[in-house]
Order: sequence, then structure tokens, then C-alpha cells
Amino acid sequence: MAGRDTTTGAYDPTAGERRTIRKQAPVRIALGYPAPYPVASSSLGFQTVYRAWNELAGVACARFFPPVAGPAERPLRTVEDRLPVAEASGIGISIACETELSQVARLLSAAGLEPLAAKRDPSEPPVIIGGPLTGLDPRLVAPFADAVAVGEAEVALPGIAEALGRSRSKAELLEALPGPCSGVWVPSAGLNPPPPARAPLEILPAAAATWSPGAELRNLFLVESSRGCRHGCTFCVLSARAECSGKFRPVPPERVLAAIPDDAPGVGLVGAAVTDHPQIEGLVAAIVRSGKRVSLSSIRAERLTPGLAAHLREGGLRALTLAADGASEALRKSLRKGVSTDDLHRAARIAADAGIRGLKLYAMVGLPDETDADIEELARLVADFDKRLRVSIAAQAFVPKPGTPLGHLKMAGIDLVRHRLELLRRSLKGRARVIPTSPRWSWVDWKLAHSGERAALVAIEAAKHDGKFAAWKKAINEAGI
Repeated sequence: MAGRDTTTGAYDPTAGERRTIRKQAPVRIALGYPAPYPVASSSLGFQTVYRAWNELAGVACARFFPPVAGPAERPLRTVEDRLPVAEASGIGISIACETELSQVARLLSAAGLEPLAAKRDPSEPPVIIGGPLTGLDPRLVAPFADAVAVGEAEVALPGIAEALGRSRSKAELLEALPGPCSGVWVPSAGLNPPPPARAPLEILPAAAATWSPGAELRNLFLVESSRGCRHGCTFCVLSARAECSGKFRPVPPERVLAAIPDDAPGVGLVGAAVTDHPQIEGLVAAIVRSGKRVSLSSIRAERLTPGLAAHLREGGLRALTLAADGASEALRKSLRKGVSTDDLHRAARIAADAGIRGLKLYAMVGLPDETDADIEELARLVADFDKRLRVSIAAQAFVPKPGTPLGHLKMAGIDLVRHRLELLRRSLKGRARVIPTSPRWSWVDWKLAHSGERAALVAIEAAKHDGKFAAWKKAINEAGI
């Protein structure tokens, strides 16, 4: 658990973490995440970059996070070596979602740097930003970044480190970075962003460096079993970039197993469509036989088998997670979800028969053509589930994302989303717990997602105040987004 460094007395969020990497090398990269350590350490992308850069000769990568306890540290320092972030050879930041943009501004400010790249001194370290948000629209992070790693960054990481090692100035570095074919974009060069980079199967799987009792995914070693998705749901950003992550790439099981440390207590298999792996049942069985807990990041209802459920239960799974997405059969068909009511019933029955007692169902409200009757159909579906299951529904507002088949639509109004969430609660009559996301923050995500470079400027304004919804709303309205 998080605590204090016994030498310096500084707050240490990584206390209790296993396999922390502490390394000294001529090229020092500070790697940040715009969310607290428990979230960051449960991001496979962030973990992969940390591990991959530290595996390179002559490179040391240390992490930094927003301060979460005690007085804010100035200047912000990395947790492994306690050195100022601003003294690194380069700064990397991984970002997953739109509202994290304000934390990017705060991280850079806490490090003693101007958030906007155009205002930073040429002598200061270059800021290179990557992560899932760059695959949605790299322009969202461009004002913060000297360079952006667009899409799957594995292909660019060695070249970025090499450029940092041989460049004597920021200008020289930007010339030396890998080019658009590796997904690297230099916004100040005036060129359009390249398409997202795509990592070849030969360099997969992505694998974590550490595991921790303080992570959101407690004591799980994360490893990728597949990348991409072949289903083409109309709301999903993977559908928008099918030439990249949308191509389904199952990793050979022997490579997945070889990436798992012997002393890891549990394993989290990660991917957009984990259960589409043609050998998923055997892979899970092999992990369980090694004496480890196992968890899957996603399970498609129609792909769950009695054998897979039995292995998951033996591996310590207590609650099955399924995605309905649309509240009704008609909505799921319109979304091209490919999951029927019968599939959901069957998966719930298989889970209960295997001794799994919890079921978490993901659903969206505020979809196009949705009515109150669709919400009531979802409540009836849950009522018909096996009574042995304790059901919860993670309900979120539908947020149209740019580039997706539904990206041109407006988000349903906040009041309508609230109405649908309340209707769902009432219709369930206590048969399941509803875990809603905030309609207001979903509205912020929607506004930012479609704002291009203005999103970063709005985030800076929100960060200058308290970062609460009112500050975001004011900044969005003043920007005319």
C-alpha cells in the first residue's frame, strides 16, 4: 500500500509494489500518467512503455503521478529516483480519456513547465504524449506536446529513446524522431497527423512490468492475449480505425504464458475481445494450473462456454462481466453488437452453474432511437436472470466519438440521460444495483472529443480553477465548443 519513502520521508504511492524498476542510465525518461497511481498501474499501455524503455541499453525510465496525499511537491519528482521531472532527457505522458487533459496541464505545471509547448523554453526537455486518446484524435493533445506517438506506440519507443540519446537540442531531437510511418507526429512542423501506428503481431504481447496491492486491479500482472476487434460495433473507436487496432490479432498462447512471471499471484488477460481468441479456454486453463488467479478484461456473452466459466471460477473469479451495451434487443442490433438476449441469458446461466455468483452488466443509455420501453426491457432481462446471481449494472451515457459510424450524432441531453438512469433504477425494483457514470462528465467528454486542438486549451482553463464540472462547463462555453 502507499506510504512514505523510508529514506526521504516523501509520499511513495508505489509502496508494496513488486518488480519496481530502478535504473541509472545516460538517457533518463520521466514517464507520467494523468491519474493517481492505482489507475496508472492498472493501465497496460502505461506499464508496457515503462517496461519497454527500461529494457533498452542506456535508457532509464522513472514514473511520476499527480500528488494525492500531503502538500503538493514542487518541483514534481519521479518516484523511482526522486529526481525532478524537468531534469529528465525527455518527458513521456500516456493519456486515455478526454477529461484527463486537465491533469496533463497540472502535471506539467507541477514539474515547473508551461503546459503549452509553444511557451516552453527550447532548453527544457521535450514532452512526448501517447496513449489511447491519440488514436481517437491526436490533435486533442497537440498543444501540450512537442511530439505525439499516434496509435500503438511500441513501434516508436526504441526510435524515440535513440533520438533522445543522440540529440543535443530540442530542435535536433524533433528532426531525429521516427517519422510518420511509426506514428510519430511533430505538431509544430505544420503537417497533418499520420494514421495510427499498428504494432505487428511479432512484437506482441504487451506485458506489464509490475503488480501491486495498491493498484485498482489488485495484485494482477497484466498481459495482452489479443489486440484489436473484428466486430465493428457502430459506437466503438476501434471501428473508426479498423486499419490499425481494429484488425484482430490473437497472440499465440505460448508467448502469453512466457511473458508471465513465475511469482505473479494473479494474471489479468487484456484485450478488446479477449474471448474471441481461438485458444482462450486452454490459455486460461494453463494459467490456473500454474496456481495463479486469472481475470479477463472482456467477455462476450456468446463466447462463454461451460469449460471457460469453470476455469475462471477455479482461477478465483467471483463476478462475471458482460457487455449488453444496448438496453434492448433492437438497440443491440442497430449497434451491430452481435449479442442477443438469448446470448445474455445463456451466459448468465453458465456463470451460475459454474459457481460464479456475481454478474456485472455494462449498458449505455441515451442511444439513438432509444425509448423508455428499451430501458424497461433491460430491467425485465435482469429480472429473468438466474436468481443465484447478484447483478449490478454499470450504466453510462452514450458518447458519440469522432470517426465512428455514430460520431456525427449529438449526445442525448443530460436531463434525458438522468431520466433514463432513474427509470432503470425504478424498473429494477431492487433486483440489481445500478452503478451510473455522471451524465455531466459524459457531456464534457463528448464536447472535448469533437474539439480538436481547442480541447487542450479548454482543459488548461478548467485546470486553472478547481477542475470541477462548473469550471469545465464555463471553459467549454467560452470557447464556443
